[in-house]
Amino acid sequence: MTDIDAKSALLKLLKVIKLKPGVSLSLYEIGPPLVDQEISQDAIVNALYALKNEGMIDLPGGNRLVLLKNL
Repeated sequence: MTDIDAKSALLKLLKVIKLKPGVSLSLYEIGPPLVDQEISQDAIVNALYALKNEGMIDLPGGNRLVLLKNL
């Protein structure tokens, strides 16, 4: 799976979870469902950093992400 596919899968999962901007989410809630889709951990990390660089999410530490914009 490519990093682009991983990013799309991650965004889709955040929509399914119905994550709202400003709400913190544990990375442990997104890792297993994405790995179950045969997305590698490296691809997940790349997707997270791509979304951070685009200003969609923040990674404040503590294995958490925060959505910054509506999906």
